[in-house]
Amino acid sequence: MPDDDLPIGRLLLHAHRRAQAASLARLQASGYADVRLGHVPVLTALAEDAEMRITDLAAKAGMTRQMAGRLVRELESLGYLATRPDPGDQRAVVAALSPRGTAFLAAAPAAMSAVDEDFAALLGADDLARLRAALVKIADS
Repeated sequence: MPDDDLPIGRLLLHAHRRAQAASLARLQASGYADVRLGHVPVLTALAEDAEMRITDLAAKAGMTRQMAGRLVRELESLGYLATRPDPGDQRAVVAALSPRGTAFLAAAPAAMSAVDEDFAALLGADDLARLRAALVKIADS
């Protein structure tokens, strides 16, 4: 099926993946080469809460507890997270951003803005503004 015939939802998914990959590539080039796309939901979930139990993190990131636990261990070994036992339940683990994790999230808006600039160069300012307006309508519906 040619791209012109793809359903809008599929095109949005492809565009979303393109934007994610481009943003991550910029972040990787700026000193975060060890972060993978699969790590991002864990990091962004912790951006809104100072610390979180793995079970809650999994629910917020939309993944299983097992996957969240694996990703938290990876991110801890890479220096993006710190973990400790939950004081209320010693069987549970609490994860929090480390200074490196906080720095990664602080760098993300600039990477996303750069991707927006790439899209503006591709589409032109007027088409990008129309696309943004259309996407806002879809997202708000």
